[in-house]
Amino acid sequence: MKKKFKFLVSTLLVLIAMYSCEKYETEPVPDSGELKRANNGMIKSYDNTMVLKWNEALSTAIDKKMPPPAESRIYAMVSLAVHDALNNVVPKYETYALDNSWNDGKEVSKKTIYSVADAAVAQSAHDVLTALYPNSIPNVDPLLESCLSAIEDSELKDEGIQIGKDAAAAVLAKRQNDILPAFVPYAQGTEPGQYRSTPPFDAAGTAYAPYWGQTTPFGIVSGDQFRPGPPYAIKSPEYTADYNEVKSLGSDASTTRTQEQTDMSVFVTDNMPCMLNKVARVVAIQQELNGWETAHLFALTQMAEADAIICSFDGLYYYNFWRPLIAIHDGDIDGNDDTEGEPGWIPLQKAKITPAIPSYPDPYAVAGTAGAEILKMFFGTDNISYSITSYNLPGVERSYNSFSKLAAEMSVSRIYVGHNFRNDNTAGEQMGPEIAKYIYKNNLREIK
Repeated sequence: MKKKFKFLVSTLLVLIAMYSCEKYETEPVPDSGELKRANNGMIKSYDNTMVLKWNEALSTAIDKKMPPPAESRIYAMVSLAVHDALNNVVPKYETYALDNSWNDGKEVSKKTIYSVADAAVAQSAHDVLTALYPNSIPNVDPLLESCLSAIEDSELKDEGIQIGKDAAAAVLAKRQNDILPAFVPYAQGTEPGQYRSTPPFDAAGTAYAPYWGQTTPFGIVSGDQFRPGPPYAIKSPEYTADYNEVKSLGSDASTTRTQEQTDMSVFVTDNMPCMLNKVARVVAIQQELNGWETAHLFALTQMAEADAIICSFDGLYYYNFWRPLIAIHDGDIDGNDDTEGEPGWIPLQKAKITPAIPSYPDPYAVAGTAGAEILKMFFGTDNISYSITSYNLPGVERSYNSFSKLAAEMSVSRIYVGHNFRNDNTAGEQMGPEIAKYIYKNNLREIK
């Protein structure tokens, strides 16, 4: 009797196990392709309103407030935090600082995506911006409160807030060892071609952030990765040609620079990160990008701007080449018989003062072409029309039919304002696209 009972129990257990396995095997299990299609559908349904709102808040907070290296760092960190936050809501792209490999996005639906994504975007942008630029707090604290209060309370809203906090904390932690750019005492050159501080920085003998080229980049390997070859020798005919060109075209009293060249040059004297941000924002709206695409565009663009400036500063202080202002004043004592000095020469006064950094390679050329290349690769074409405004020429709007056109103006304008030699620009124009291509190929890639 005991054996019969054991046999019946064993048989019953086998049948239960078989039934359980059969039930499990017949339940639908979404494959990775189905899940990716579902995620892409959700992402396409999320517009870029919140991303644009916080990008505009970022621009309002820091534009015109600091030199390009400091501005580029904040632009990049805020943009990357927003990008990482969204891609921890639903993973579409690789992240910069906050790992999203654990996430499959299954908890989010088209009905709930706005709650979690809007909260994540607002919180991440707010936390990085206020940490890096506390002067923004009076404006962005109320903006955060307004954005979050417009979202219905739910667990997903709370999750979005936490994702935003985590994304911001991860980006801030990754960049915590950056030595912030500042004006510091700098050894003055004594030989022809060696950098000497220009007014008003000559009184104190200071230069801006000579160590910035050693800063850890955002997307490339190192600041010297794309360092150009040396500038022209002072006695070379190439240097003589560049010298005479900037002396003529870049003088405040120039009779060879046209009014159009003057206006264009003043217009594009805005800092490079904020100029490229204007372009990215305008085109993102025109092209009706969704929120994920817009955040991706901003992150790549500002990563390229930050690294372009790091690379240019590496070259600037490695070669330590003088500015036209000093070169033209000392033209009679530079050892070149073909350069005629002009002690009273001054650059175009409508533009910004000569930056307190050496001249080769030109950061405007590097950053302008890097940003243009990112935009070309992102949209698959250079030929997109857009219009932007300028802080330095209020009330004026300039229209462009390509990204390259703006980059070319940013580069050549440095000659027209008397800040750079043409070879400074040429070297920068070669560096920028290479930096951008490396960043685009190796960072924030779409998850396959």
